[in-house]
Order: sequence, then C-alpha cells, then structure tokens
Amino acid sequence: MAAVAMRTTGPRERCPACPAGWTVPKISSRFAVEWPLQRLSSPLDLTQHDACLHRAAARPRASLQRDSQPLLAQPARLWGRTGTKGPPSSTSPAGTVRKPSSNGDGPEDDDETTWGVFDLSRYCGSWQVPWGPGRVAGGIALWFGSFVGVGFVLVPQLYRMAGISLYDLSPEDKATFTLVCQAMETLVSLALIRALTAGPLAAAAASLPSSSSSSPSSRSSSSPSSPSSSPPSGLDFFVYDPRQPFARPRGWAFWGLLGMLASPAVVGGVAALLGAVGYEQAVGGQGTVDGVAGMIDLDLPTYLSLLAVTGAMAPLLEETVFRGFLLTSLTRFMPTWAAVVASSVSFGLAHLSARDLPVLCALGLLLGWSYVRSRNLLTPILIHGAWNSAVLTLLFWLAAEGVDVQQLISEMRDASG
Repeated sequence: MAAVAMRTTGPRERCPACPAGWTVPKISSRFAVEWPLQRLSSPLDLTQHDACLHRAAARPRASLQRDSQPLLAQPARLWGRTGTKGPPSSTSPAGTVRKPSSNGDGPEDDDETTWGVFDLSRYCGSWQVPWGPGRVAGGIALWFGSFVGVGFVLVPQLYRMAGISLYDLSPEDKATFTLVCQAMETLVSLALIRALTAGPLAAAAASLPSSSSSSPSSRSSSSPSSPSSSPPSGLDFFVYDPRQPFARPRGWAFWGLLGMLASPAVVGGVAALLGAVGYEQAVGGQGTVDGVAGMIDLDLPTYLSLLAVTGAMAPLLEETVFRGFLLTSLTRFMPTWAAVVASSVSFGLAHLSARDLPVLCALGLLLGWSYVRSRNLLTPILIHGAWNSAVLTLLFWLAAEGVDVQQLISEMRDASG
C-alpha cells in the first residue's frame, strides 16, 4: 500500500541524499513529499529528507503568473486543454521570467517580427474579461433599447415639438434628420458602454501587479510616456490608439488597409453567391442601401451629412459595441472564432434587414478577425468607414451622371433573380 502526499505544480526530482523512493519538488510554491510507506525504516530517513526539503525551499521560485485566477474564471480558455489550469511562465537561462502574451491564450505575438497573416494560430487571442454574462446580456439589451428609443422616439418627438413634419422632409432635411439621430445614438451608446465597463476594468487593472501594467504597444514604443498611457496587458479593451500604425505584428493601419483590400472580395463574393441561389428573391424586403438611395440629392450638404453618418459615426458606434464590447466579452465563454462569428451575426441582425443579413455577417467576420489581430478599434473603424464611404460616394457619382439610383438598384435585383 502506498500513499502519496503531493500538491505542487512543479516537476519532481530524485533526492540523492534520501532513501530510495523519496522525491522532492524542483520548483514549486508548495513543498511536499512523495514516498512509499513501506520504505520508512528509521528516524534517520526523516532527518535526511528534511534537509533536502530545506535545500529545495532555498531555491529561487519562479514568479507566479499574474492571470492564473482570471484564467480559472474563464471557462472558454480551458476548452480542449488538459493538465495545468494556466499557461506556465518560462524562465530564460539568465533567470528572468518571460511574460505571457498579451491575450493570455495563444502565441506570444509581442515577440514576433512578422505579420503572420496566414498563421491561423495567431488569430486565437482572447481578453481577460472582468465582467460576467449578466453584464454582457444586459449591456446589449440596454444598448438596443437606447438605440431604438433615441432614433425612433426621442428625436422624432423633438422634431414634432418643433413643428416639423417628418413626412414632408426634403432629401437634404432627411439627411440632416439622420445625422441628428446618429449623433445622439452614438453619444448615448458610448456613454452606456463606458458606464457598464469602466468600473470592472478599473478594478481589474488595480488588482494587477505593477510589473505587468504595460501593454504590447507600450513595451515596443520608444516614447517614454507610452507605458503609463497604455492599458494593462490582457485588459486592452476599447483601444483607439493611432500610434505605431505599421508596427509589427499589431499595426492597426496595416490590418486596416488589408481589410479594405479584402472587403470588396468578401462582400462581392457573398453577394454573388446569394444571387446564384436566389436568396434575395426568396427573402424580399429592402436592403440597407435602399434607405440611403432615397436621400440622395445632388447637393454637397446632403453628401457631407450622409458621409458623416455612414463613414464616421456609424462605424465608431457599431465597432465599439459589436467588436469592442460584445466580441471581447464573448471570448470569456467561447473560443475566439466562435466569438467572432456570434458578434458578426449580432452585427447583421442589428441592421434589421433580412435581405442583407448574409452580406453583413460576412463583413462582420472580416471586421472581427482584423480586430483580433490588431486589438485596436481603429482597425475595424477604418475598414467599416471606408466601405460605407465608398458605397455612398459611388451612389452619388451615379446620380451625378444622371442615373436613377433607385431604379438601378431595382433592375440589378431583378436581373440577379
């Protein structure tokens, strides 16, 4: 009969000064002994092994990984994993402890000098999410309620109180109304997301050791003020940092330009597939472009108002909500790829257009993967804003050439069916 009394995360080694069968931990935060009871023959054995334990205790300990507790609280990061509950810190030959990657789950992107565009293992980064499922579900519900309340209740009521009929608006006035709605919705939504997340993020940052408070961008920045202004590693939520746009491997402008080049192929490919299978004819209804086409007029104020809405404010709002809040929050409960898919479907559903749902989901996937690689919201904002601005500019150019945009859209849909 053998008994084992061991509680250690470190490897064990044979003790040369002790009787056969004794082992001691090499490096561990707790020290214990493993032995077969039948080999305990004399008090001398205990004395000799006690000296070995003292020698083991005198060895330098590896620094405990700071995010081991958040890892235990995030079940998604244990999917498909066996063994220890957290990624071990590795010590260099000089005795310094290498810090874990900024995402806490995946390759150490901070040390990479290549972009790794086709390295799928580098698209699995997650976040150290300091809030639970109730705050995620409640936050999305509150945001959707505020979005509907501002755009469909509050602003129309203000117009009616001012004696303005929404049914008699000119194209320029419709564009102005859309601009007012979008501006108020953006302000309310950003304030709501901040109220939901500022407290937990501040508490999580305060609980981290001071040595881990620098982010990947701050460690690689040459500016002496960068470390103090960057978020803690693993807590890089809601980053809108224009610095180092082409710094490998997370340069936000590089991933933004790559997404801009890929978006026509992604959206066009999905649209062609939908046309081939007759999806739009089967679903019917209007798409998102129909609402914009009805406001097109050949004047500069209308174009600038719609450009501010579609090219700036809408991307800022939607990327903050669906990528900055929802996608990052979901990485606590599911793998990163599933979080990207779920946030993309939510992004498509929020546009309330069944006709455009598959195309919007495809665009959402591109935005999500780009954000996972850059961890900077300027990347999806750039891609999203560039796509919307390009579509809007094309519609205005066609109208300037004398093309009836609404008739053209209808004919194109008939032809695809």
